[in-house]
Amino acid sequence: MYKAVLGLLGLIILSCQQSHATPLRGTPGHHNDAYQIPVLPNQVSDPVGYYHRKTQLFTLVESEDWPAVVKLATELTRDYQNDGVTWYLLSLGYRQQQQWQAAIAPLKRALQLGVRLQRLPKWHDNPNDMMVTLAELYGELNDKRNAMLWLERALQARWDDKPALTGRSLFSRKPNPHFVAFAQDDDFRQLVGAEPESEAHRDARWRYDLHYLAEEIRRLHVSAFHRMSEQAFERKVAQIDKRIPALNDQQVVFELMQLLGMLENGHNFIVPAWGKAGNTQQLPVQFYLFEEGLFIVAADSDYRHLIGKQVLSIGNTPALRALEKTGVVNPRDNNMQQAWLGPYYLSLASVLQGLGIIEHSHEVVVTIRGDDLQTQQLTLTPRAMQFNGFPKLPRQHPQSEPYWSKLLPEHKALYVNFNAVRERKDVSLDAFNQQLRETLLAGQAKHFIVDLRDNSGGNGFLLPSTIATAVLFEALVPDGKLMILTGRNTFSAGHDLLMGISKLTSAIVVGEPSGTRPNAIGEAGWFTLPYSGQIGVISSQFHQQGAAEDSRVWLAPDLPVALTAKDYFAGTDVVLDAALILLSSGSR
Repeated sequence: MYKAVLGLLGLIILSCQQSHATPLRGTPGHHNDAYQIPVLPNQVSDPVGYYHRKTQLFTLVESEDWPAVVKLATELTRDYQNDGVTWYLLSLGYRQQQQWQAAIAPLKRALQLGVRLQRLPKWHDNPNDMMVTLAELYGELNDKRNAMLWLERALQARWDDKPALTGRSLFSRKPNPHFVAFAQDDDFRQLVGAEPESEAHRDARWRYDLHYLAEEIRRLHVSAFHRMSEQAFERKVAQIDKRIPALNDQQVVFELMQLLGMLENGHNFIVPAWGKAGNTQQLPVQFYLFEEGLFIVAADSDYRHLIGKQVLSIGNTPALRALEKTGVVNPRDNNMQQAWLGPYYLSLASVLQGLGIIEHSHEVVVTIRGDDLQTQQLTLTPRAMQFNGFPKLPRQHPQSEPYWSKLLPEHKALYVNFNAVRERKDVSLDAFNQQLRETLLAGQAKHFIVDLRDNSGGNGFLLPSTIATAVLFEALVPDGKLMILTGRNTFSAGHDLLMGISKLTSAIVVGEPSGTRPNAIGEAGWFTLPYSGQIGVISSQFHQQGAAEDSRVWLAPDLPVALTAKDYFAGTDVVLDAALILLSSGSR
């Protein structure tokens, strides 16, 4: 009787979903409506056989045998209806064969139950991604009403790549093809943030972008008013709106950067290099903050003779005071992030001008000092901004891959440099970790060093294999030392890796405090301003990597090591050296 009642209730709900395309309010994970979702009868007579068939389903998906995927997923969802994964893969099989109508009901069921595709990171299993997929299915059926309803729902659930709908995303330069039937309709264009077709006055265009950004902050940010009041935010928007006629394009973008700065947490920024209007000029040098002060660590070819010089002032402003001023455009999780990104903002001419550090943005006077302690003033000529990611301290090693390793025989240590959470073209991260495990299993290393100093993030779904390798090392070599090198750039997914290893092992942290907190607002919700084309990010999720009450402002090192310009320019890696000295000491 129990199974019959639950089964009947579930079939009624599912059939209603199949016939009624309007989205229901709330989804698991966004609202506590899980109590509305029944447990349907278990028809599995052979649990072990079911497990093997489900494993086979993953293999079929990986081989892209879509008819076989549909056949097997249909059998699995008939036998057991409470697993969102099999429903999702059934829908995927239909979608890949362009059977749009058939794909809708199983995807709605997957959305109800929730999905995590650990083995298939290629496919999008977040609830708001599934909502967009449902919108695409309805778009292919030329059902504009339901396509827009599901898009609205995805956007309300903070879907984070809205620019992709119009082909204005960093990751997609072509409009989403599923909505071609109504892509030019005014209501659709407004919903997806397309550039309005009217030829508005320049000030009106900037005002449109300003208010679009304000609305995207409200839509995307997981807690926009956790540090500022909504009234202060509204006042700032009104002030910018009023000032636009008196500002040039670069100055407007600076004001927008200040607006984002009010959010006061990381993952909120504009990259003023890729827009149609308002791009800034950039100094031809890279600054870095050492214990002794601000130094030039990299430069364009005409300025390389300045590498190693200390910067005493920019314009008439002392260098450290100038660095402090950048805080208004550098929303950050902690002040290690200010030490990391503050020098980057000092390289942007429009930021220097907006902060009152320089009067004219076409030339920048700096006062520097060399090893001879002689000071001199010189003029730097800004050039077009180039952005390939936030700057890292140039290292002496020649490797540029996101991850690589080497054995240090004299220390009986395996050293892994992991500076970006993304896949290499030649070897996947899973395959790389398998190589590391074979080295460890062969007994070639007594100690394990993971260098995360330059790891400012990437795809967090790729982290489990590296965490597993660290755990394996500690199990294999209980008397060995597991060490993690950290610094101000250890941020986002790089910091998630630090936390993942630290929670499961007794790793020794060496270097500087990290550039974010164990529990922090993060993620990257992309926006593209409709008229100017300026691109940036708003933090759209809360990441809890620590305990619920973990209030640490960073992960402090067990072995704190200060970075000095003297050591750096002498070619000494004091952080790695400190780790190796501890290894040699023999202490636990």
